[in-house]
Amino acid sequence: MKKRFYIYILATLVISGLLLSCGKKRSSDSQESAIPEEDKVVTIMSYNVLRFVYDKENPYNYETIAKLVHEKGAEAVALNELDKLTTRSREEDQLAHFAQVLGGWDFEFGSAMPYMGGDYGEGIATRESAVQKFSVQLPKGVGAEPRVMVVMELEDYVIATTHLDHVSDEAQIGQVEKITEEIAKLYKDSDKPVFLAGDLNATPDSETIAILEKDWIRLSGTEPTFPSHAPRGCIDYVYQYNNGVECEVLHSEVVTTAEAGDMTVMSDHLPVLVKVKILSK
Repeated sequence: MKKRFYIYILATLVISGLLLSCGKKRSSDSQESAIPEEDKVVTIMSYNVLRFVYDKENPYNYETIAKLVHEKGAEAVALNELDKLTTRSREEDQLAHFAQVLGGWDFEFGSAMPYMGGDYGEGIATRESAVQKFSVQLPKGVGAEPRVMVVMELEDYVIATTHLDHVSDEAQIGQVEKITEEIAKLYKDSDKPVFLAGDLNATPDSETIAILEKDWIRLSGTEPTFPSHAPRGCIDYVYQYNNGVECEVLHSEVVTTAEAGDMTVMSDHLPVLVKVKILSK
């Protein structure tokens, strides 16, 4: 009888010890979950790809440019001059195809205008799935063509792209004002940073850029991006909307060389790359 009693006492003590140990572990887990997450880092590429056809020996060079994106570690790519189902581009949905080559990325295309049986416009591809995505038509004004802004909102940030008019400063300014107006409506009080990446067809000393920089902070440099074979002017950029969210630029470059291929034949533009840390509040 005594032997059974001692066994019972011993088992009770063991079980109590195990429960106490588990309780401490849960308490420790709770403390760890209260530790703030690390700052989010995102790498953004802005690239006017000229419908993926600039390389005459390798037209529709989706795979080459996808290799470049992965090589540079970009997680969001703003793409300018895209065709969707046009006869001049084999009736392909270029952005959808490119996103698939990237590995099944999320994407959004915005049509600037109907063209050759399909559409011509801009787009964004992101490794992370968007929580919402949409496009905004921009005023043509006295410009050569209609233009569009494409927006993808992700969990931690928002990215937009556009391709401003290429012949009229007046048209560009109207388009910049519309971009800022629409972004302010949606994200002025947001706790997410908003990035604008694209071919703005304006040099750093232009009136267009001066007006843009009243509300936007330039994250990229001013190294020349066009034309790719002999770059002499900076017209491609990455900006951040000034809504009070703090970011730190960890790296910025105009990509001139890459293992993926010859940058002078991938497109008539060079891509801009910016690595940004979104600072925790």
